[in-house]
Amino acid sequence: MAEVKRELSVPPDVEANGGTEILRLFISGGAMSLSMQRAFAEPEAWGRLLAELAQQASAIFERETAMSAADAIAEIRIALDAALDHIESGLRPKN
Repeated sequence: MAEVKRELSVPPDVEANGGTEILRLFISGGAMSLSMQRAFAEPEAWGRLLAELAQQASAIFERETAMSAADAIAEIRIALDAALDHIESGLRPKN
């Protein structure tokens, strides 16, 4: 049986002022499924976006679990660094 699709609400400022959706991410069957579009002129803006996501995720962990936001950020950083190292190793030219 298929899972029910659950979507988040549009943020109030976007409801009031409009905006462009740049990322849609779902967990389906235990895996991430996403669609996205380039929204920034420079790639470093994506770094700032990832940092904002980490900050908001750490706040959720602090609010909903016994973990502090600082501990959550530390764990997120370790996992992000490892994942980026893995990705980067696949992008290096083979000699």
